Amino acid sequence: MFRKDDHYGCALYKEVTPSRHVKVSYKVRALGNWNSHSTGKTLGFADLRWKDNLGRSYGHGNRQPNPDGFSFRTWFGKTKDGYMPIGMYFYHLGQVPRWGDSVKVGQIKVGGPAVLFECEADFDEGFIRARIDGGEWVRHNLVVTDKTAVTWAWLDAYYGGPAVAPENMAWDISDYKLENLGPDPLDPGIDWDAIAKMIADKEEAAKETEASEILPPPTENNAVESSQTLAAELRALAAQIELL
Repeated sequence: MFRKDDHYGCALYKEVTPSRHVKVSYKVRALGNWNSHSTGKTLGFADLRWKDNLGRSYGHGNRQPNPDGFSFRTWFGKTKDGYMPIGMYFYHLGQVPRWGDSVKVGQIKVGGPAVLFECEADFDEGFIRARIDGGEWVRHNLVVTDKTAVTWAWLDAYYGGPAVAPENMAWDISDYKLENLGPDPLDPGIDWDAIAKMIADKEEAAKETEASEILPPPTENNAVESSQTLAAELRALAAQIELL
């Protein structure tokens, strides 16, 4: 995966049908030569369609979403006492540091048996979570726009920070799977036009509500005048009823 004195390891991707609710799973084993002395990132999923004027993707490479762009990769930490920390590294609109959020999920034994790593992200519910070998989920809030969707199955191995790999190191990865847990965009039974109209109506209603909230409150004089006008109208209506 990493060669000595280098930042960059394997880099692969495959385009997938856009989805806003996904889960990636795979078995991972840190080989006996693994001895990380820095953090780094490996495989996951992403939406890197959104780019700056130089053609560089937002949500990756120290470029925050603007407002679109998203990426998740498996994070690893510094090896200590024969164990490697493992977790989540992801760029999203709600991230705190400029370079993305890092969340430790657990650790795996270097040279030990393969373990199952799983990560689920639900853009509409606003969470990302991961676990090791069926253990407890470690969850973090996730913020994206309504245009963001996972479009890549992704392997992008990077060692560091500023550090480079101190020696040749590798993981053994097997049974990688990226699942769409949301609706199938190709399902003919889904009325996407109706869904788009519903979203547009919701946004329009929200704008109207916002506009009404910022209108100035009625002054005391206006309130008195309105009350007097209403009273006059009621008296006129009563007079008309008496004539009948």
